[in-house]
Amino acid sequence: MENQFKTYGYHITTDPTFQNEKFGITPELEKQFEQLFFEAQNKNNKKIINKLTELIIRYPRVPHLKNYLSVAYNVRGKHEKAVEVNNWILSEHPDYLFALINKANLCIENGKPDQVPEILGEAMEIKALYPDRDLFHLAEITAYLTIVIRYYSAIENLELAENKLEILKKIAPDHDDTEQAEKFLFTLRLKTAAARFEEENKQRITPVTNNPVIISKNTTAPKFENPEIHMLYNYGLDIPEEILKEIIALPRKSLIKDLEKIFDDAVNRYDYFIKLGWKEDTHTFVLHAIFILKEINATVSIPKIFSFFKYDNEFLEFWIGDHITATIWQCFYSLGINNPGTLKEYLMQPGIYTYCKTSISEALCQMILHCPEKREEILAVYSDVFNFFSKASIEDNVIDSDFLGFAIGDTIDCNLNELLPIIKVLFDKKYVSLGINGNYIDVEKEFHNFKTRDHKKVLYNIFELYEDVLYSWAGYNEEQNNTLNTVPQQAVSVKIGRNDPCPCGSGKKYKKCCLNKMPKI
Repeated sequence: MENQFKTYGYHITTDPTFQNEKFGITPELEKQFEQLFFEAQNKNNKKIINKLTELIIRYPRVPHLKNYLSVAYNVRGKHEKAVEVNNWILSEHPDYLFALINKANLCIENGKPDQVPEILGEAMEIKALYPDRDLFHLAEITAYLTIVIRYYSAIENLELAENKLEILKKIAPDHDDTEQAEKFLFTLRLKTAAARFEEENKQRITPVTNNPVIISKNTTAPKFENPEIHMLYNYGLDIPEEILKEIIALPRKSLIKDLEKIFDDAVNRYDYFIKLGWKEDTHTFVLHAIFILKEINATVSIPKIFSFFKYDNEFLEFWIGDHITATIWQCFYSLGINNPGTLKEYLMQPGIYTYCKTSISEALCQMILHCPEKREEILAVYSDVFNFFSKASIEDNVIDSDFLGFAIGDTIDCNLNELLPIIKVLFDKKYVSLGINGNYIDVEKEFHNFKTRDHKKVLYNIFELYEDVLYSWAGYNEEQNNTLNTVPQQAVSVKIGRNDPCPCGSGKKYKKCCLNKMPKI
């Protein structure tokens, strides 16, 4: 520990006795410190004030005892006495760090953060505050950095606060002070992220969906060549495996025809199913159709699927919900893996819902991660798509700043650094949302500092896919199974939307920020 952080201009020790001689702390007194601290924190301890007073008289050179007395008064609500004691400490021990920190905290609490630099030093560096010292205790470093972070948060300088927090996390990642410092930053992060998100909303470019569903009063179910298809209308994702296997084993040609007919039914009876009220068992048939087409590798159905995914976001959210961003990419992966070019034209269609396109980009990214030999082929797809967007105008109704942000993020994940020149053009044209990967400089850094973290996702067969959703998505757990069919919305994969601003306050989308850092719910 003593040499680990020499680069910051000082050494760190965890030896609690290293300043004992300076302050006249005897071994006998040093043994009492921990107990005294806890007694000072216990507001029900009525004897600690007198006990500390007696010890201070006996050991007048020891500022620690006076600091415990200040804490004891503060815990008991006697804030003026606590301030009085802290001022007493500074009058007798003007360089005692914890008294300086107490004073700085008081200034912030009183709405006077501008006075903090006079207390802690203009440089906000512990070495600058104590130029003659080269060795500090870990508690001194963490406490000092924590109050500096609180100060920067109070004056709303997020960048400097984050810089100090990064240092604190390197020095003491699991320390209580580090956790406290993070809390000081939370409000500012949210405020900054909200302002950034509001500004981003003003600059966001979203295509207008030009293919709304024409409401039909049809209530008649379609006739299928295979009567077994009707079972898809009676089960949610907990459909018995034997039923799925029975349907998958149907004659291929008629099965594909029937599954494609399901898409038409979802359109023709859209109004009917809305009025029926969304239920897991009766409204999952579209997802079943998509997943079965994936399972039987029905590449011939790609145009039909794309035709369905050209409808507006309200329609797609009703039928697909969170699957748009969570599972549908696996279908595009399976149906497009042998010919990625078949996915390209859809990305360049006008008026397409953002997150339908991002699912395709995610599929393309995963193709490279699972099949590196396809890198050049998929690089060409991205190159064509990005070049197409760079030459388009707003009037073309294809520019989608969020999609481009997510797609660029995918190219970072699979390290397609050859795309940097065209990506720069897109940023220069202000066609890319900044709340996903940051600005062009941030993207360039991400490419140059490409991490070896594995972005490869698990590919599931249909049975594994259903099982993963049932056991890992909120809304499908055992406690909710009894009420699932009465909930008028689809179960969701996370409480925070994958495409919502991340609650950490980074300003980035949850999907590109903290989603992968959190355990499944």
